[in-house]
Amino acid sequence: MGVRIAWGITGAGDVLGETVAIMKEVLKNYDMEVHVYLSKEGETVLKFYKLFKEVKESFPKVRTEKGPNSPFLSAKLQLGEYKLFLIAPATANTVAKMAHGIADSLITNSAAQAMKVDVPVYIFPVDQKEGEVITKLPDGRDLKVRIRKEDVENVERLRRMRGITVLGQIGEIEEVVKKIC
Repeated sequence: MGVRIAWGITGAGDVLGETVAIMKEVLKNYDMEVHVYLSKEGETVLKFYKLFKEVKESFPKVRTEKGPNSPFLSAKLQLGEYKLFLIAPATANTVAKMAHGIADSLITNSAAQAMKVDVPVYIFPVDQKEGEVITKLPDGRDLKVRIRKEDVENVERLRRMRGITVLGQIGEIEEVVKKIC
C-alpha cells in the first residue's frame, strides 16, 4: 500500500454524504491507505445520516474518540505514520477551538500536535461564508442554517495559521491527495 493518511470526521452533517463519497473515490483512485478517526459527535452524526456502516465497511481502520489522546492519533502523526491529517467535514466548534489554540478533543489535539512537527493539516470547515445556507437532512428535507460572522472569522483565523490549509470547497480534497500520491 502507498501513502497513508489520517482522516478526521467531526459532527458536521452538512456535506457529510459528499465527504464519504469523496473518501471512497480517493481510496479507489489512488494508491493510499485512509485511516478514519471520528470525534464522538462524528460517529453520532454518521449514524444519524445512516453512513456509519458504510464508512466502517469501506475503510480498514475506523476509530472513535474516547478522549483527546485516545486513540493515540497525535503520536502516530508526530512519528510520521501519516503523510497528512485531513479533517472533513469540520464543525464550527472544532474550527473555533483550533483557531483559539484549544486542543481538548481527539481532532483538535491531534491537529495541534501534527502542526508542531510540520505534518500538514488540511481542513474543510462547513461554515465558511456568512449568511444562510440550505443543507439536507437524512430524510431528504431541506434545513436552513445561518452561518454566523464569528464562525467565518474563526475560519479566517485558521487560514493565517502556520501548518494548516483551509479548503474552500469539498472538491479540493482530491487535489490534496494528488499532490502526495
